Amino acid sequence: MTDLSGLDRLDEPSGERRSFLTRSWVWVLVVAILAAGGWYFLFADRGGASEDEAPRRSATIGYRSLGDLVTASGTLKPSRLVEVGAQVSGQLQKLHVKIGDAVVQGDLLAEIDATIQRNLLEASRASLAAQEAQLEVQRSALGLAEAEAARQERLRAERATTEVEYERAQDALVRAHGAMVQLESQIASQRARLTSDEAALGYSTIYAPSDGTVLQVLAAEGQTLTATYVTPVILHLADLSTLTVEAKVAEANIGKLEPDMGVHFTTLGGRGRRWHGTLDQILPRAQTDGNVVTYTALFDVDNADGVLRADMTVQVFFELTAPREILAVPLEMLTDFGERDPETGTPAQVRVQFPDGRIEVREITIGETSHTYAEVLSGLAEGDRVVAPE
Repeated sequence: MTDLSGLDRLDEPSGERRSFLTRSWVWVLVVAILAAGGWYFLFADRGGASEDEAPRRSATIGYRSLGDLVTASGTLKPSRLVEVGAQVSGQLQKLHVKIGDAVVQGDLLAEIDATIQRNLLEASRASLAAQEAQLEVQRSALGLAEAEAARQERLRAERATTEVEYERAQDALVRAHGAMVQLESQIASQRARLTSDEAALGYSTIYAPSDGTVLQVLAAEGQTLTATYVTPVILHLADLSTLTVEAKVAEANIGKLEPDMGVHFTTLGGRGRRWHGTLDQILPRAQTDGNVVTYTALFDVDNADGVLRADMTVQVFFELTAPREILAVPLEMLTDFGERDPETGTPAQVRVQFPDGRIEVREITIGETSHTYAEVLSGLAEGDRVVAPE
């Protein structure tokens, strides 16, 4: 019988051969998967992602205010700003407020070391007391001079005195009267000085001149204030219940503005909120920045809720015509404008997108336009979604 065991061993691959064959099949499988995936992404239908469903700019139709406007940038300023300063020199001993504090008229703001003012006041009081004591002595001397002059007058009439004695008595009376007038003037002057020294002592305690909010503190406790030539400012106090908008209007637009016209503005963080006012005045002097000439337009706005803050940047809209609410579509969404009819409006086309992704080219009619929006007269409803032209 023929032994086939050797052939069986030849047909069986060794362990090393089996490992090599296994790795080869793995690589073949990977290549096949990659090839299939590439074919799928190149040629397979990916759920209907057609060109019409590619992302595009879109907008939802809604109501907006439309009117003829002049725009400008502006800044909010306190309508009333007070610089609270020191009228006396000395060290700032105590500061009772900080930035952001709300105060009412009469609140204590700061205290200045009053040692010098107290000493001057005491010296003035002592000097006045001494002069008033001298006044009593001078009144007595004047009385004696008046009596002697009267006696010499009688003796002269009786020829019982000499001319020298008579003239000496008259001279003493004049001197006593002059001394009395001089002393009374000195006392009046000293009393005025005393009043000033009392006021200076009062100035060492600084109170709020009005209601307001502390916007800025310019001095620190321990700082020496010198009020000899200028008044050192300690802090700025502002009434923020009413703010003034300072709008910079371009030279080309300033002729369109008139006092008492409507105006509104928005802020960067106002989330679309509008504040309204009335144009108060336009300052006559222009400001020039490079080649740009602007004029400042002013109007006040109520800030009772405290939302607005000083020095905020605002976008201002001067209402040349009264704004009205319209159903609006962005101009960039419109195509194929027709000839305008004064009665029916202007025909145009717009691409309307339905919830399922379908797009329909629709004929609509538009009315008035701004630089970004058009009034929809017919063909669209609030909530419709439109996409930009291809």
